[in-house]
Amino acid sequence: MSFVESYKVNGTSFDSNKFAISEVRQGTPSYKGENLDPAMDHGLRWREKRFSSRVETWNMWVCDADDTTGLPPATRAAQLAQHNANLDEVMTILMTTHAATGYDAPLQVVRKMKKTPSSPADEYRVNYGELAGPIEMGKDITGSYSEFQAQVLYLDPRWYECNSSGTKTDSSLTATGDPGGTALMTRMSIELASGTANPYIENTTTGSKLTYTGTPSSALTIDTVGYTVKEGSTTVTGNLDRTGSTTTDWFQLRPNVSNTLSSNVAFTVTYTKAYL
Repeated sequence: MSFVESYKVNGTSFDSNKFAISEVRQGTPSYKGENLDPAMDHGLRWREKRFSSRVETWNMWVCDADDTTGLPPATRAAQLAQHNANLDEVMTILMTTHAATGYDAPLQVVRKMKKTPSSPADEYRVNYGELAGPIEMGKDITGSYSEFQAQVLYLDPRWYECNSSGTKTDSSLTATGDPGGTALMTRMSIELASGTANPYIENTTTGSKLTYTGTPSSALTIDTVGYTVKEGSTTVTGNLDRTGSTTTDWFQLRPNVSNTLSSNVAFTVTYTKAYL
């Protein structure tokens, strides 16, 4: 389990006086894809794979405290009412069934953590998920304190660098370089300059190659998330050619090594550092 200082879910702190995550249990994601099993040879032959989704388990508690004072109300009835209001608030967040504008899934989860021993400042990572199953509640006999477990499914197992509010922090490469991060990066925007016939970009470190057939009169923008190519504002995805690429993704950046990028035009690869 990573050392996590606090979580924020859909903009609300899950480390407050009224409710909080007391423990996070993380598992590594499983693999997608299988090795080749040749009928006329011994053993298996390795094939490149991808990670599947990831599940986290949160142990949480809810009490009858006011978030501002950190204290329960004076009367018994008010304490029960405060507990129920706190419980309603956290359940409303967790059981959201729609994704807000800009969200990849109903739950935006921002982790505040310390990961650099030589300079242990706050760092932030963001991911998106949804509640993975039903919640069983345990309430004490007074009715003013509850505990439960929530399982959150992250459809993309990677965490992404962000600021404290969860907005992803972009990085860019305009030449060969180390993109950072700890996970293979496949979600990016690539801009290729106009005016040259059949512009291409290649990463010989990963085997990725993209070529545009034709001579664009405006800059090309390649979106590897939405699988689109635009020449200015015009969609020209059909002109993209992946001949010579050995990767299943449109384009890849390998973490923590120098990626050898080449092109016949000026280019900018804009991405967010990804972490496992």
